[in-house]
Amino acid sequence: MSHPSPGPAGTPQPAAGSAYSPGGPYPQPNMLGSHPVPGQRRNQGVLIGIVIAVVFAIAGLVIFGIVAKSTGAGGFTWGLIFAFVPVIPVIALYLWLDRYEPEPTRYIVFALCWGAFIATLAAIFINTEVSHRLAETGVGGDRSAVFVAPPVEEFAKGSVILLLALVRRKEFDGIIDGLVYAGMVGVGFAFTENILYYGRVFNTLSEEAGSDAGLRGAFALFIIRGVISPFAHPLFTSFTAIGIGVAIRHRSTVVRFLAPVVGYLAAVLAHASWNASASWAGGGGFIVAYLCLMVPLFICLVVFALVMRSREGQMIASRLYDYVRFGWLVPQDVPLIATLRGRKALRQNARRYGPQAEAAAKAFQHNATELAYLRDKIVRQVIGPDALQTEKQLLDELRERRPSVPFPPMPAFAQAAPQYAGGAFPPGAPGMPMGQMGSGAPMGPGGPMGQAPMGPGGQMGPGGAGQVSGGPGPGVPGGGAGEGTYPRPQDGYPPSQPGYPSGQPGYPAGQSGYPPGPPGQQGPPGGYGPYPPPQ
Repeated sequence: MSHPSPGPAGTPQPAAGSAYSPGGPYPQPNMLGSHPVPGQRRNQGVLIGIVIAVVFAIAGLVIFGIVAKSTGAGGFTWGLIFAFVPVIPVIALYLWLDRYEPEPTRYIVFALCWGAFIATLAAIFINTEVSHRLAETGVGGDRSAVFVAPPVEEFAKGSVILLLALVRRKEFDGIIDGLVYAGMVGVGFAFTENILYYGRVFNTLSEEAGSDAGLRGAFALFIIRGVISPFAHPLFTSFTAIGIGVAIRHRSTVVRFLAPVVGYLAAVLAHASWNASASWAGGGGFIVAYLCLMVPLFICLVVFALVMRSREGQMIASRLYDYVRFGWLVPQDVPLIATLRGRKALRQNARRYGPQAEAAAKAFQHNATELAYLRDKIVRQVIGPDALQTEKQLLDELRERRPSVPFPPMPAFAQAAPQYAGGAFPPGAPGMPMGQMGSGAPMGPGGPMGQAPMGPGGQMGPGGAGQVSGGPGPGVPGGGAGEGTYPRPQDGYPPSQPGYPSGQPGYPAGQSGYPPGPPGQQGPPGGYGPYPPPQ
């Protein structure tokens, strides 16, 4: 997750009806603080980026020089070719996993380069030194491969995930983010390591029986490492990533400390078992270990990652319904953000109207997703009170962007809206009584909650503010509570709340200053239904 992006170019104007409009309360600082000169933070970021790039370049030249010296020119060339083949598909699979809120490209590249240059450089020096002390030769020897390489390499790879979690602690959202970075650093590490292994085999066999034999040997090793087990290093490091992801989302100090340690030890154990099967068990034992250890672990990790991504979507929906309840979103917005099918439908519909409409739809989804993740951290109380200001900024952006988004005709995803039966409301859903709300309820609009915007065809019910009658909207067949209509709250919205409820640990009472939610009537070009007229 990134910080709120800047608004549209031009002189910023206060939003209509907001708490910051003329005549309304305007926040006044109670003390003078240090404010950077405009552009100062950008210049610092550029300088840090240049320093990191230089460090990576030097490390890359050093490690590739060591590998080329060990493999020879021909071995290095063929090793580079074979090692590069699985890189693109493995990276693509990890990026496919991270679809709700993709990690910034610069951090993806950082993790890749760390694995390819920094982690491999540290590992090759330590492993080689230990091999010499143990009087082992070759590619590190059996004892060092089983007892030294796993802890060294997993620490070198896992450290970058911990570093990113600390540096980006406000944006690092949990296990999925950790798995993506584990995949990137593992792919980078395997890339450089495979160049060394393929190149050594090619060089050795070429000296004994010619270049054709060397090429056949390198290709056979490529089948084992690049085709059968390309996920080995990402798989091992995933245990460390899961531990860090659990720690990020937990308030307990004990869990925050122990989870990464347990994850690291699990990564070392899996890595050591894999190396032991290759070093001590022979060909048959290696196949048995692969089928009984690696394949089940990989399948379990895939299932676990897919389940976590599904729960990620459920969490986003749950947190966004908190804002539906307070009038910042309409219920029909949520499936277009919290489901992959809905996200795709919104973007495809926006693409029909040009790149600006598509960019507006993507920005709206990104903004709402950031808001959901921030809301989840507020509810879990794993983020400080400064998150309240970030939440206000995200809500302002959400209100400003929504009118420019071309929404698809409804009810394409109406079935994803919460169902109300017998007065029971899911957590954070519209109409839920305040007593059933989780800690840290979001600020509502300045007016009564009944002023929240309705969906297509929705109108204020006669039973009081906030009740919605199920009238048909654009593309909605029929009315009432039947198929194709949107569910409606039975009890209406509760009275407006001036701020976070008092008594919640970590949040000041009576936090005011939230501007109101979107107006009841969305003018063009926003809103649901055909926009612009069908082409």
